[in-house]
Amino acid sequence: MRERAALIGEGPEAEELFNEVNSNPRYRVQFVMHLKPEQLASDFKACLHEFSLENVSMLVVDADNETLRPLLSQLYELAFVTPPYEFVNFYTMYEEVFDRVPLSLLQYDWFSKNISSEASMFYAAGKRVIDIAGGLAMGLITAIAIPFVFIALRLEGPGPVFITQDRLGKNGKHIHIYKFRSMRFSDAGKWKDEKHDGQENYVTRVGAFLRTSSLDEFPQCINILRGEISLIGPRNDILGLANRLADAIPYYSIRYIVKPGITGWAQINQQYEQGNISPQSIEETKTRLAYDFYYIKNRSFALDIVIALKTVKRMLFRVSSL
Repeated sequence: MRERAALIGEGPEAEELFNEVNSNPRYRVQFVMHLKPEQLASDFKACLHEFSLENVSMLVVDADNETLRPLLSQLYELAFVTPPYEFVNFYTMYEEVFDRVPLSLLQYDWFSKNISSEASMFYAAGKRVIDIAGGLAMGLITAIAIPFVFIALRLEGPGPVFITQDRLGKNGKHIHIYKFRSMRFSDAGKWKDEKHDGQENYVTRVGAFLRTSSLDEFPQCINILRGEISLIGPRNDILGLANRLADAIPYYSIRYIVKPGITGWAQINQQYEQGNISPQSIEETKTRLAYDFYYIKNRSFALDIVIALKTVKRMLFRVSSL
């Protein structure tokens, strides 16, 4: 028997949570009511009566909603003084269900409560040791792969074997990262369908293999050993694209409060359109940002291990499907 709950909140993420929970019987909760904050504020007693009629035992509340803040004392009283109502924060349930934060509902005080640039000394030191070991292993694979990649790219046409990209590091510091070239032109911060100096830019056949196998990323071993990036963290953007996204998406630059990584929580969770392995629009980037904030809030050795294992699994699956 699923617990009967009322969702009190509004916005696309509230609708998303309502539909996901009610359409999937694996959750222990079923929403039998969805109220907007204004409805509760306009007639609190009437809403309580509706809760009783619907046998509601759980209230999932957007406690940060401005309309609800004057009512929080009464809502908390329902949960802690006069049972049987269980009080659940909307943000907590949303994160548990989707493994990302509800981006459109975030306000500045959420960051001050949940986001920090400082990790424990033990975590920071251990992560650096793992980065060095991983960077050395990637360097060995890169050295072995160079002659084969060189020959394949030369057979395909002219162009450099390696490219250098200006990207953002921790705290927005500009860094130069190194990759095997996978596109017709060196990517200058444009999405796949955007033209390069009036000419079509596209992923080459060799580049498609390099991307599918993730081999194009391995020259970044240099950046890892320098300490500019990590194996695991939010993926950083090319400088030009990063500036565009920061202008278009609120709080976007806060993702650079931690050291970026080659793979991250968004890369193992987000589903892109067919043929894409990275965001190709503002909306896809917003979803990636929601996953990034979840990682920054919850980062730990345990979460990093999950990301590493799922990344290896995804790489092997993509290569085996070639």
